[in-house]
Amino acid sequence: MSDGKMKIYEFGESCWANVPKIAIAETDTPSDQVEWVSIVLAEPWLIVVQGKNFDPEYLKINPNGTVPTLIVDGKTFTDSTTVVSEILKRAPHPPRVSAHTSTSIIEEVHGANHDPNALLLSSVSDEDRQAKINGIPKGFLEGRQKALDEYTPNAPAEFKRFLEEKQKGNRQFLEFYTGNPDEATRQAHYKATKEMWNSAGIVIRGVITQALQKTSGPFAGGDKPGEPDFHIISWLARMATDAGVAPGSKASEVMPALQKITGGHAFDPVVSKYWDAWTQRESFTKNNIH
Repeated sequence: MSDGKMKIYEFGESCWANVPKIAIAETDTPSDQVEWVSIVLAEPWLIVVQGKNFDPEYLKINPNGTVPTLIVDGKTFTDSTTVVSEILKRAPHPPRVSAHTSTSIIEEVHGANHDPNALLLSSVSDEDRQAKINGIPKGFLEGRQKALDEYTPNAPAEFKRFLEEKQKGNRQFLEFYTGNPDEATRQAHYKATKEMWNSAGIVIRGVITQALQKTSGPFAGGDKPGEPDFHIISWLARMATDAGVAPGSKASEVMPALQKITGGHAFDPVVSKYWDAWTQRESFTKNNIH
């Protein structure tokens, strides 16, 4: 293991920042080898500076304005895939590489067509829209808009266009909840959201199920989780939360909710087995994965 200390920028509510947390716990990486830095994306119930991922000082570190970010030995890694790969290179007990799993699964769960962050903020019906007006999504978007409106006017030229595009896009999303969108606008939004959920269902019933069917243990990596599992469970847990299921619930509650919202077709039993195996692991429970 390298002597270089790993500095990881994260946010407690970020789906993808959960991936390195699980990886570190599962590989017994010593806590004194990791420095965690919290980047508050948006928490409207706290009196803090929100949207710090859009602060030009952070954009100098990660031009995408996302978490996680890893800095170690003078190198910077700016997405969960490369961050975790680097962590595993330095881990005292990296997972065994399974012949039955492929890194293409990681690419699948990170696909934009079923982005868990977009689904968290999107609605499938007028009833769902009203619930999100009264819940976290509207507050999240308001906090993010406030930060973008603060950082964009005086941003350095290299980040100006990026922030202007984010500012415009977030405002349009926010206005869907604060304004009075017409019937056509609402229905187009709901249709796009349902398509994302259907895409998520294809991933669960497709590549994830296929990977789990090929292994002897409950995980894609076999008896113990492998690298793709760190990404799969982070994504699946956020999908469960997006579907309205309480974090850490048993498969008997999670799977029916996910099946219904992703098209209604049943999941293979290996998915339930996978979920329940994860919810019993310390890396999942202690890191409050959701």
